[in-house]
Amino acid sequence: MPGATRGPADDGHPAPPPASRADRPAASRLLSVGARSAERVAKVTGVDHALNEAVEEAIVRALRSPAVIRAIERSIEEHAANFEQGSDELAATTRRVLESEAAGQVWKEVLESDQAQQLVERVAKAPEVRAAITAQGAGLITDIGIRLTKITEEFDDRLERVVRRANADSETDQAGLATRAVAAAVDIGLLTAAYSLISGVLASIVTNIFGSTPSAPAIAGLSVLGLLVGGGVFATFWALAGQTPGMRFLSIRLVHEDSRDITLKRANRRVFAVILSLLPLGLGYFAILRDPRRRAWCDRMTHTAVIYDMDARRAPHDGGRARTTDVQP
Repeated sequence: MPGATRGPADDGHPAPPPASRADRPAASRLLSVGARSAERVAKVTGVDHALNEAVEEAIVRALRSPAVIRAIERSIEEHAANFEQGSDELAATTRRVLESEAAGQVWKEVLESDQAQQLVERVAKAPEVRAAITAQGAGLITDIGIRLTKITEEFDDRLERVVRRANADSETDQAGLATRAVAAAVDIGLLTAAYSLISGVLASIVTNIFGSTPSAPAIAGLSVLGLLVGGGVFATFWALAGQTPGMRFLSIRLVHEDSRDITLKRANRRVFAVILSLLPLGLGYFAILRDPRRRAWCDRMTHTAVIYDMDARRAPHDGGRARTTDVQP
């Protein structure tokens, strides 16, 4: 700009003051006036617009030329190679940032924030998550029961080989003594736990109301009542599902002449038959070891059988594969 002072020159000396219009040569003044006049004429006639379009068209044609395209492609390839070479350095830098104390402090604050806690609570309460956990737990229990059944089956075979000679024609799909005993132990354990809880509550109520502990006759009456309730529970499970929780755990079930339909009347008869089989020191159940078809007294009296449940052996997470190698035909 005219009249503005210039900064120091590159050699350290101050720049000379600008020359005034009168000090410039005549030729320079003439060229300046001519350039301004040409600019005014170009604007009036539209020549400047035409020149701009011509320059623009020339630039476009130059960019479309094969030489320019090849130069651009080569430049992109060089930059891509440089980026690939620097990717390792970028990864190392990112790793250092994530491992720094500042990043750890940030993650700690994020995890301790209320928003993160709310997110965890929402995920935990999601029906899909609960269903997945339940299915996983059920599959684990089923797997444990199947493996336990395999062990009890092998023990059944060994016991029977001790009592009687093995016969290939005597192979059966009915459960042996050891398998039934383990299933009964599971059922009795569940009933005992439930009975202890209920009787404890009743004893506390009686003590608080009457101010004294239950007498011996009362305890005996409660015991008889517990046995009757336990028998009713067994009969109910046999009539409704064909198996008790212990039998389901061991993958065995009760059938009547190859039918899974067990009436309540037949289930009650089996309860009394089981009591008769246990009275002579369990002799009615030890008959399983002598019988090739593994029948106890209660089985013969009620025309029922306890067989391996092949459907239950197909674990839900096992892809539908039946574990036929672990059971007897």
